[in-house]
Amino acid sequence: MALWLTQPVRLHQSRPYHCKLKTSDLCHYQQGYWRFWNESDHRYGLPTVALFMTGIILFSIGYLVTVFIVPRSKWHQNGLLRKTLAVSRYLSYRGYRISSLRWNSAPLGILFLGAVGIIFFFSMTLGPRPYYWHNTRTVIFGYSPPIATRTGFMSIACIPFIIATSTKANMVTFVTGVSHEKLQVFHRWISYACLVLALVHTFPFIIYLIHRGTMVKEWNTEIFYWTGTVALLFQGWLTFASFSILRNWWYESFKIAHRVSAAMFVLFLFWHCNFELSSWDYFIATAAIYVPCFLYAHIKTYVEHGFGLKATMNLESNDVIRIAIPVSFPWVPGQHIFVRFRALGIHALTSHPFTICSLPSLEGPSEAVLHIRPQAGFTAQLYRHAAAHPGIAIPVFLEGPYGGIEPGKFVGSDRVIVVAGGSGAAWMLPLIELFARKATQIREVEMTEQSTPVQTFPSLHAVLATRDPSTFAWFQEAANKILARYLQVGVSSMIDVEIHITRGIKDNLQREIQTELGKKSIIDDGPDSNTLRLKGKESDIDVNESGHFISCKMLSGRPNLPALIRKEGSLMTNSQKTLGIFACGPSSMQHDLRVAAASENVGILRSSGTSVYLHLEHFSWA
Repeated sequence: MALWLTQPVRLHQSRPYHCKLKTSDLCHYQQGYWRFWNESDHRYGLPTVALFMTGIILFSIGYLVTVFIVPRSKWHQNGLLRKTLAVSRYLSYRGYRISSLRWNSAPLGILFLGAVGIIFFFSMTLGPRPYYWHNTRTVIFGYSPPIATRTGFMSIACIPFIIATSTKANMVTFVTGVSHEKLQVFHRWISYACLVLALVHTFPFIIYLIHRGTMVKEWNTEIFYWTGTVALLFQGWLTFASFSILRNWWYESFKIAHRVSAAMFVLFLFWHCNFELSSWDYFIATAAIYVPCFLYAHIKTYVEHGFGLKATMNLESNDVIRIAIPVSFPWVPGQHIFVRFRALGIHALTSHPFTICSLPSLEGPSEAVLHIRPQAGFTAQLYRHAAAHPGIAIPVFLEGPYGGIEPGKFVGSDRVIVVAGGSGAAWMLPLIELFARKATQIREVEMTEQSTPVQTFPSLHAVLATRDPSTFAWFQEAANKILARYLQVGVSSMIDVEIHITRGIKDNLQREIQTELGKKSIIDDGPDSNTLRLKGKESDIDVNESGHFISCKMLSGRPNLPALIRKEGSLMTNSQKTLGIFACGPSSMQHDLRVAAASENVGILRSSGTSVYLHLEHFSWA
């Protein structure tokens, strides 16, 4: 068994080739454009790179045009630009759902990109002929099956792009504006293509060598076969163990195993390639992509954020863990950070993503506040630790922030709809505060310049769906603490809230709600109190409260989001205003909003509507 690289080791294999076949026609056939082994890296590897780079460049151009070149107002004023934007958003939003599997497809536009990739790889794999050399006793065209050669180089060419879409801080995000969690779909799909191509690369060699009767000899004397087998085993493990049903089952261990397996896969594949043609160039490209991203993330963690950060943990009234971390970096609503808790045993080795549920302070130091609903595994241990040691401060490392909404899309919308499900309630809070800050700025400009009052002042409609009545009291108290800071501009009159209790309405639900409200001492039967009405098929409950600055309507059952979006979209179209939808919730909720927002953008193509924008925050992105 060959245990080491062919000597002498070089970066590239020498390319000079002299045809030894008997006639020029045979030589011409052997060296055909799509058949010549000595140029297969150029014929198949480079077009694969070109495929992915074309996609990145096109999205980069779109990002530059929409963000830096064409002002946002122009997209709404110009009919052609408005309709172009509507088509783009339709392709970005419209998806499909298999309810029985609780599975949402990728948006239509991403499915189209996937189809382009499938057509490309199928064409490049099955289009050129022959698949195997038609060797005879007197004419030997070559030993490596052409179909195996070309798929091998296409598979290797995928690796830099698998890595480029895998890291949290990455170059693709920098040039396209697409956050790392939204790139995960491409990370998975390119990985699938890489594995399928690797399998098509492998089996023709096995078939050919068994046919020749030299399989055992080649295995024992050549480096390619055993190293390729080990690399393929790691690659198969990386791919299949990443399926969500398996990954979620052992997520904590999966993260470590995935990194170790990826390193072993790259090592054995590097060994397997044995500097054939320009195969090692793809490993150089992979390192050139990964190392700067790795260093950037760790420099931010250890240098910018530092070693002195501590997270203070407490339990909220609805059994949610509240973590507050004093920080000095800026962020926008919806951004998440990766937190490594240095005092929680084995969990000190891994970081965990959590959405920041606060805004940077305008005055004085800021606190990044996290609200975590305990599940199984790590968050369950975190909950037990917070319950046993309320107010404890734990040293942490931070990485980020990443993702988030575009503040311009939020504050620039005439009508804002914020939707959340379950633990997404805390995600709504910084959006409410951002809206309040923007409203305050508008009021201050009016007062300072003594200008005519704004006729179309922005408004916000919040919809929260939860199974837990205690979330109602917690959310109302948290929202009112925020709005208490903006009383002078009357922000609360611009915000209306619906809270939907999605579990069955029972006889004791009123008592539960009253109990939760009573815990916060907000029950008041005085004449100035507002009315919270719970309307459902089984009950009609009134709950009174006072001393609060935000009015809430409590309803039973799931919110009818498609009907809500149709209604709001119609109002915005008639008044020539813009609509922004921002949501965080389960996959079924996100599907309803995607379909509804896509439908409204189709309406813009048919009418004179202005803009319907949708931002979705995912509970899980991988």
